Amino acid sequence: MEELLKDEVFYETSGGGVTFSGGEPLMQVDFLCEVLPQCHQDGLHVALDTCGAVSWESFERVLPWVNLVLYDLKIMDSNRHRAATGVSNELIVENALRLAALRVPMWIRTPIIPGFTNDRENVSAIARFISEKLPNVQRWDLLAYTNLGWPKYERLDRDYLLEQIPLLTRN
Repeated sequence: MEELLKDEVFYETSGGGVTFSGGEPLMQVDFLCEVLPQCHQDGLHVALDTCGAVSWESFERVLPWVNLVLYDLKIMDSNRHRAATGVSNELIVENALRLAALRVPMWIRTPIIPGFTNDRENVSAIARFISEKLPNVQRWDLLAYTNLGWPKYERLDRDYLLEQIPLLTRN
């Protein structure tokens, strides 16, 4: 908390707060259950940045102290999602619906990756899902693909499978 409160003046002047992200913050749910009540007690706005592919029990444990959920929706078709990410999207969709039922404020984030998520059918399917099933969504961000993660793969001596994917342009 000491580290988080160092920026308290910034939070107050910007209207912002603390965002827990990372790989997947809900993989560290015990840590979150320790720090989030303290954030709440100190009046800090808390955002949770998640891919949603975690147990509902993890969400239930942290939601009392979360003001906003930043939620990834990449591909609506479950088979395509599995092919691109290695897992189906069923749990992700189910958790999004549960958050909607609880009216937890959400911002949806969709990375636009050429050849994976950028086709009209996928973007339209996500738009329909949000408009028809997620009344709690306040914002939907379409995020342009970047290759900034490439050096991490290099350091881990792993192949960067998106190396040949072109960066998006405004044209």
